[in-house]
Amino acid sequence: MNRSEAKLSEEVAVATGRGANRQVPTPPPPPTDAELDTYIRTRYALLGIDISVLPVSDADAPMDQERLLANGRQILRQEVTAANFVIDPQFVLPITFPPQFTAWTEEASR
Repeated sequence: MNRSEAKLSEEVAVATGRGANRQVPTPPPPPTDAELDTYIRTRYALLGIDISVLPVSDADAPMDQERLLANGRQILRQEVTAANFVIDPQFVLPITFPPQFTAWTEEASR
């Protein structure tokens, strides 16, 4: 391999992420409670729900802002865990008439 081929090979390796200068992406840090609270308040506002009418913290109230935001944070953190689920590559979704079945019936010959 001559020098120009070696340089081209190195450029291709770097461009495809296989070179020595390859940086491994790191996942972002988990959101803080304050960031999740801002997100939850924004989502409620976009839905037209004003949570400021709820008491900030009242154990006797059916719902208050603290409990509402705590429940929202819990749900969002559970969704992240559920979204990180790895699907089995051998999993086959049930199909009403899979091709293998129709090949054995008269419908395939029509």
